[in-house]
Amino acid sequence: MAKHLKILVITSEIGGFSKSGGLADAVGALSQQLVRMGHDLRVLTPAYACVNQQHIASTAAQSLKVPLDTGEILCRVLESSLEEVHQGHQLKVPIYLLEHEHYFFRKELYGELGEEYPDNAQRFGFLSKAALQLAQELNWIPDIFHAHDWHTALVPYFLMKKRQTDSQFQKSRSILTIHNAGYQGRYPGYLNSWLHIEDTHFHADCFEDHGGLNLLKGGMLSADRVNTVSPGYAEELKTHLGGHGLHPFYQRLEDDFTGILNGCDYHQWNPETDPHIPANYSSSDLSGKALCKQALLEQVKLPNQPQTPLIGMVSRLTGQKGFSFLIPALEEILKEDLQFVLLGDGEPGIAGALEKISKSGANNFSFQLGYDNRLAHLIEAGSDLYLMPSLYEPCGLNQIYSLRYGTLPIVRAVGGLKDTVEDYDQKTGKGTGFVFQEPSSEDLTRCVRRALKNFHGQPKSFSQMVSSAMKKRFQWEEAGKEYLKLYRRALSSEAANNPRT
Repeated sequence: MAKHLKILVITSEIGGFSKSGGLADAVGALSQQLVRMGHDLRVLTPAYACVNQQHIASTAAQSLKVPLDTGEILCRVLESSLEEVHQGHQLKVPIYLLEHEHYFFRKELYGELGEEYPDNAQRFGFLSKAALQLAQELNWIPDIFHAHDWHTALVPYFLMKKRQTDSQFQKSRSILTIHNAGYQGRYPGYLNSWLHIEDTHFHADCFEDHGGLNLLKGGMLSADRVNTVSPGYAEELKTHLGGHGLHPFYQRLEDDFTGILNGCDYHQWNPETDPHIPANYSSSDLSGKALCKQALLEQVKLPNQPQTPLIGMVSRLTGQKGFSFLIPALEEILKEDLQFVLLGDGEPGIAGALEKISKSGANNFSFQLGYDNRLAHLIEAGSDLYLMPSLYEPCGLNQIYSLRYGTLPIVRAVGGLKDTVEDYDQKTGKGTGFVFQEPSSEDLTRCVRRALKNFHGQPKSFSQMVSSAMKKRFQWEEAGKEYLKLYRRALSSEAANNPRT
């Protein structure tokens, strides 16, 4: 039997404690899965102001000294856990909460009023450095340090340096998982000294980026292995169009860079048991879905027209999600025989444009500003079609939820969307959704019309697609196995002593 591993996960957010997006859910679900598989996995994350004090169980380290800048930063580390009952057994994921009033006791996680906190490099550099100090303090040296996104991308670099001076860490390896490569942690170059990034590593083939500091770039070049959250996104990152300016460096990683598709938490997203919807349903009995549609239309104040296709969308209001070509396309799309409900929050300019459309007199479009978890579930359950026209989408979860709820996705062929949605083939009648290629209003509108034509003109085919979609599963069990393979490949290889230059 393969040995169970010691794994320290370092993340800026995790479900149950702090959350701004899908990163929290993915890290939490993967962590729980690896504990189910018997591994000694623990998580280090900030003790933000939003963390419920009832979560705190004990103190793991009363006075941890973290060397940064020209001295040491003192902090306390609290301990809690993510708990679940699995196959009759109580399982716990230990959660270490890094407490520092100045850095983490703030209103938001990353910034306020649309602006990030100016000291985010220091805040998350501190989190990254604390990971190695905590391991020593606990006398628990991980086999794997698993960092997530730019916020903790310095962990691989600090581990690489630590291996050169401390024999305890010689066998430890680092994994950096990139959930969204569009966010890279770019900061002024002078911070390299504060963060203890050596001058020999501050150059264009490592941390330096047009005179500034790029934490994701330097971190991935220091890591023993790098992955992202879908095979499709991994391939896109190697291209000029999809690499967010770093494609030569993803190419340089070669076989040390892979894509592992996220799983879905079907305990929370299951129309047969979902407590957030007015009627449960299954692929063999869809009567509850019709009731959900009726309830959704009533809540968003659209006319009750059960035979009219309803398109749903739940999204952050950012450019990444395709609003630059969706908003111009809506004028044509809303002329069709359909209804459309959109729930989202984010950039004020996008929100303003959507509110203007909603108030323009169109009686088939409802825009709901903000985020409401119950309404999000109801949109998944009550809609006939679900729209995700993303410019890029590392993995995406809403299209996976939509499949399970029998709500056929309309998606752009990028990242995890093309890995999870099978385009409808008119010749065979097979497919689980509708896929378009170009990030343009014209291509999006054509795809929506193709979906409407199928809904109106080929109801039998549409029903077969719904049935096929609801049978699809993207399990964390499979993702967990792939991450274990990644860990073991890293452990079986020679450690990198210098960033790949």
